[in-house]
Amino acid sequence: MSRHRHTAAWILALAAAGASALLAVAQGRVHGSITDETGKPVPGVKITVTLPDVGSFKVEEKSDSKGNYAVTLVDATRVYTYRFEKEGYQTLEQSFKVPISSNEKRDIQMLTLEAARLGVAAGRELSNADKAVLVFNEGAEAAQQGDEATAKTKFEEAIGLDPDLGAAWTALATLSFTGKDYARAVEHAEKAHALDAQDAKALRILAEGYQQLGQTDKARAIAVELAAVDPKAGAMDLYNQGVREYNAGNMGEALALFEQAVAGDSGFAKTHFMLGMCYVSQGDSAKAKQHLETFVGMAPSDPDAATAKEMLAYLK
Repeated sequence: MSRHRHTAAWILALAAAGASALLAVAQGRVHGSITDETGKPVPGVKITVTLPDVGSFKVEEKSDSKGNYAVTLVDATRVYTYRFEKEGYQTLEQSFKVPISSNEKRDIQMLTLEAARLGVAAGRELSNADKAVLVFNEGAEAAQQGDEATAKTKFEEAIGLDPDLGAAWTALATLSFTGKDYARAVEHAEKAHALDAQDAKALRILAEGYQQLGQTDKARAIAVELAAVDPKAGAMDLYNQGVREYNAGNMGEALALFEQAVAGDSGFAKTHFMLGMCYVSQGDSAKAKQHLETFVGMAPSDPDAATAKEMLAYLK
């Protein structure tokens, strides 16, 4: 009996060993590199392997610091589904079968979400215009993080790739204006304006930049353009120019600017106050009263409301 038991155990062990050998023969391996649309390695990609007909089966791996990945399949006779995902990238899912006992290489390209938005096809080399947009977006992100040096470098790189990318010229103009380099701000904004005459931000920089440089005629001409593109923004710029002229004692010029401003945006109360004060200086009581009353009605709590009321009492 003992000998029979040993024989049975030996047969079971042999059967188990045979099963293991069969599984080993049926194994396969898939590996490769994961890169983005520019060929740059993408580390930290989550790879999830599943079997559509076996809900409980799931294997997870991650690409390494060089974007390389590898997955060992115990049963390479099956067709597995591979899901590649990482934040900021378009998720990719593929189903394929790896030859038994093979070590198959499959390189994967994952598009960044921005590249996917641009419609960049997998495997297609990016155009300089596509690259410029991607680099510009990196600069915009750096600017949002307060890293102006990196932002400037990225915007300049984007322009080097595509000189017709107006947004990059406007972004450079903005950085220069913020840094009070008005000459450079105007230079960059003019490039943006030449590419897109409807670029309101470039027009605002030009209007204020020329004013800061003392080129008032150009500033006023640009302010008129801005008023046509963005009435409220244009009106505000004309108002600011009017205040400067008013403070300088140039009532006639200030009056003309405030009239243009109120034509663009009659809802800005302060323009009515300044118009009223200008008409007072010009001796036109009727128009002065009209605008001062409008101002008090629109902004009764404004610090200048008391002055307007005193002036209205005088005009009566």
